[in-house]
Amino acid sequence: MTAVRPELILAEFACLRDANPDPALEAVRMALLVEDAFGIALSDRQIDPAVLGDPESLRNLVDVSATPR
Repeated sequence: MTAVRPELILAEFACLRDANPDPALEAVRMALLVEDAFGIALSDRQIDPAVLGDPESLRNLVDVSATPR
């Protein structure tokens, strides 16, 4: 897991996004970022444009996954 705060990584990634992305392709790109930057393995069900395309849902996913159980 990276020591950098998740909101900084997500903000930088948002600046690099295509202005008119394909939702499915953008979900795959975001899934790769989440898995690589935060060490979170996503299930196929979690690679959903509705979740990965929404900044608040994405933050919740990262926060919940990073919380120790």
